[in-house]
Amino acid sequence: MIASPCNDICTIDSESGLCVGCSRTPSEITNWIHYSDNQKKIILNSLKKRRNNIDNIHDNMLDSRIMNNLFNVSKKQIFPIGLILILAFARLIPHPPNFTPIIAVAIMSGYFFKNFNLSVLILLVSMLISDLFIGFYENIIFVYLSLIFITFIFHKISSKINFKNLFIYGFAGSLIFFVVSNFGVWALGSPGLQDIAYEKSLSGLIQCYILAIPFFGNTFLSTLIFSYPAIFIYRSLAARSSAR
Repeated sequence: MIASPCNDICTIDSESGLCVGCSRTPSEITNWIHYSDNQKKIILNSLKKRRNNIDNIHDNMLDSRIMNNLFNVSKKQIFPIGLILILAFARLIPHPPNFTPIIAVAIMSGYFFKNFNLSVLILLVSMLISDLFIGFYENIIFVYLSLIFITFIFHKISSKINFKNLFIYGFAGSLIFFVVSNFGVWALGSPGLQDIAYEKSLSGLIQCYILAIPFFGNTFLSTLIFSYPAIFIYRSLAARSSAR
């Protein structure tokens, strides 16, 4: 008579449905005394393979938890710091006028972090770091206010951001920056393209906006170029983490 493989650790694994101690199914445990010796031998021969399967399941669960933890840590700590450095560096290296990821991040920050204060902090810190090297300018307050305003608006609708409407959101964010920052140029009497301040009149304001239109193209284009890869990479990492 073939003895039972039971080792008194009678607990059913919730993932595999097998006994943790002997790797048999509940049905096999209950009917063991009724099985023939040949049936018992078949079951005993399959136990080692079953134990390996249980170990693989547990290893996959552990890998999944590790990946989720790493993803959460990167979101909370590594990602914000890295983003600050990238934004600051992007403004310091040679680039076409207004061709930076700043507006893209202002739009996407609510989607990334779900935290308005953190989003604003990242933008302002990165701007201040780069402005320390570039130099401060007259309408800096309007530039910063426009970024805060963009961040606030898109933080409210961050759950609606997707590949389909990102084009429209990119245009809207770029337009807000264009309107607010150039209003600051006009209001503060900052030099225009010909180093002459615009007239403090409606015609002067309109002229300011007209002459700034070529810069809007760079702002909008850079916003799209940086936004789409950002949302793709972020979603891919999140999907990979949850799949594990």
